[in-house]
Amino acid sequence: MSKVTRIQEDAVEITLKYGNTISEGIRTMEKLLQKQKKGIEIEDVRMVIREELESFGRY
Repeated sequence: MSKVTRIQEDAVEITLKYGNTISEGIRTMEKLLQKQKKGIEIEDVRMVIREELESFGRY
């Protein structure tokens, strides 16, 4: 289903940074926002701990 909507030119440029089409860019941005709202994921915590332990090993 298609729908014609007016958006600002800078919004087009921003969405095209996230996808090949405006629709794809909007969907990608929405997924990123949903992920941010969920909070911290366990893999992110593991990565930070790993980096910190490696930095302690240098001292």
